[in-house]
Amino acid sequence: MPGRFRTVIREHRFEKDLRALMPDAAEADEFVQAAEYLLARDPNFGLHVEDEVWFLPMNVIRGMQISLYYAFDDSSVYFLSLIRA
Repeated sequence: MPGRFRTVIREHRFEKDLRALMPDAAEADEFVQAAEYLLARDPNFGLHVEDEVWFLPMNVIRGMQISLYYAFDDSSVYFLSLIRA
């Protein structure tokens, strides 16, 4: 586990996808809280898709399996989108 944590940045598309799944802001924040915690500490935890894009399977919500797509560099993790698997 790295000694310092990366900053999590939620891209506009990610926020749009999240609000479409969960209009309640508190519920939406709670849904992604564990992913933020985990990926800020170890962004290699997810699965590499292509180039700099990774994904992390999320909990089922409203009967849908959701995948979080993200990228990262030395200082930040960028939440790109949420897509129904």
